[in-house]
Order: sequence, then structure tokens, then C-alpha cells
Amino acid sequence: MTTLSPPQTEINSVIALYSNGQIQEALDAVETLIKSYPNEALLYNISGACFAGLGQLDNTLKSYEKALAIKPDYAEVHYNLGVTLQELNQLDASIKSFEQALAIKPDYADAYINLGNTLRGLGRLDAAVKSYKQALAINPDYAEAHNNLGNALNDLAQLDEAVKSFEKALVIKPDFAEAHNNLGNALNDLGQLDAAVKCFKQALAINPDYAEAHNNLGNTLRDLNQLDAAVKCFKKALAINPDYVDAHYNLGNAFNAL
Repeated sequence: MTTLSPPQTEINSVIALYSNGQIQEALDAVETLIKSYPNEALLYNISGACFAGLGQLDNTLKSYEKALAIKPDYAEVHYNLGVTLQELNQLDASIKSFEQALAIKPDYADAYINLGNTLRGLGRLDAAVKSYKQALAINPDYAEAHNNLGNALNDLAQLDEAVKSFEKALVIKPDFAEAHNNLGNALNDLGQLDAAVKCFKQALAINPDYAEAHNNLGNTLRDLNQLDAAVKCFKKALAINPDYVDAHYNLGNAFNAL
């Protein structure tokens, strides 16, 4: 069993290909390296990422499992495996992978966030909140963690706390379109409709192709009895995403109200 490792220059070359979006070229290069260095866990981690980038999730799982067979305490691979299982909707297995990553690397903020996302997907909202808060204890300036915490608090109908979380995310990352949209939803639920409109418009100033924000803005404008403006929003949402079922439904209701 060889103990040799591939030259760092060759690994860097593969990573550069991947970073430049040349996923298939990166995969071809790393598989060539694997033939020479079959016991290097890092190479299987990289091949897993390449397969994931190509949408070949079954091969992604196989690569990560090979990496862990070589190096069972490889926290990043447990994390990557968890993300893949999450995409495959194998949520219970995903949780186990994130927990394994955290057992090895307790300060792994990304693992706490994705664990929280998976728990939220299973409806385990209190546990999700705890996980997001653990991520923020590690990295208080993690805008995505504040945003995701806000979503979970919103699900729990803790709207005032949700607003605070979204606002914290936006202090850290003012161009965070998703957080502007989520803040708008929370303010809308609190009955602060004019403030919600401003949030949705801010999200759209950052990302004009944000179909969900167009739809949400339309809903709030409808509640403000600005029906013509609401119709325009729903139409914009559908121009971006013609298969947006909620926007079709909302547009129909708006037309009926005119």
C-alpha cells in the first residue's frame, strides 16, 4: 500500500480546473491521479465534488464513501456526503453525516448550518434553531446563518425574532437579496405592509430576476389594494418562471378582484 501523495502542483491544477468551471476536465485529471495514488482520500473527495458538479450524485456518494474508507475522520468528506444526501432527500442519513463531521470538527459552522437546514426540512424547528445558533456562536458574522435562523423562527411564528435575524444578516451583507425578501415576508405577516414593499423592492434592485420576490411584492400590493401594480408583479414573476404555480394562482385572483 503506497504512502506516496500526489504533488501539490497537480492537485492545484485539478482544483483550478474545477474552480474555472471545467468540471469534466477536472474529473478526468483527478481520475488519472487516482490510478497512481489509489490510497489518497483527498483525491476521492475532489472526484466526489466533480461528480456532484456534473449532477452524477450516485457516483458522488461512491467517491465520498471511498474517501471515508481510507480516512474515516475526514470531517469535510462527512460534510460533503451530508450535502449530497440532503440533495437526494435522504434527510435522516444526511443528519448523521453532519453530526459525524461535527463530532470530528466541533467548530464546523457550515456543518451546523446544513444540519439546521436538514432539521428544518424534517419539521424539527426547535432543533434547527439550536443548530443555527451554534453556527453563530462560532461565527457571529455569518449572514447566511442569521438568514436561515430567521426562516426557522418565522416557521415557528416568532416573527419579531425572525425580523431581528434578517436585519442582522443584512447589516453583515447588505446585498443579500434573499434576506431582503425574507424580511419582507416577516414584515408582511406582522401587518407592516409598506415596510414589506420596500424590502421586496430592495431584493429586486439587487436581483431583478428574483421571481419569488416579484410574487411576494404582488401579494403585498394586492393587500394594499394596488391591484394593477400587483398584476404587473405576478406577470413579471411568470415571465421569469412560467411554471410558477403560486404566481399563476395569484394572478388569477388579482384579475378577479379588478
